[in-house]
Amino acid sequence: MSAKAKSYPPAPQHLRAACAHPSGHLTSHGSRTTLQVYLDDGLVYRNDGDDFRLPAELAQAQGVGPYFITGAGRRAILNDSQLSAVDSADEDGALRDVSWPTAAALARLTLVEYRDADGDDGRTGPKHRPFLTPAGLDAARAAKSQP
Repeated sequence: MSAKAKSYPPAPQHLRAACAHPSGHLTSHGSRTTLQVYLDDGLVYRNDGDDFRLPAELAQAQGVGPYFITGAGRRAILNDSQLSAVDSADEDGALRDVSWPTAAALARLTLVEYRDADGDDGRTGPKHRPFLTPAGLDAARAAKSQP
């Protein structure tokens, strides 16, 4: 890890719940202080009335609607094997050489979905393969945007 990269402590359960939420909503967040840390660290965001992302310092006072988890927020809850799997996806989003427990954990977090990638009959090869979902792609892109 580079000297500039942020290191996150183990994520609270509510960030995991936001990652698994179909729309990425943060349904609970603990205290206002905890929420502000999430906002300041770029783990979540909130929009204004015109659906534009608010700066972290204004989100609690002026925002409307739910808070949303970001790609960085999704990355913050992953363990090393999950991060490695997300970061090693092919250009088409396929995960190769990933263990089934890791793929299953990523699927529970809505970062991976299973697709029949090679059109086989299910008897001669793997019936389904894990692919990154749009949320998984967002988490993978968040690694590339870090300084």
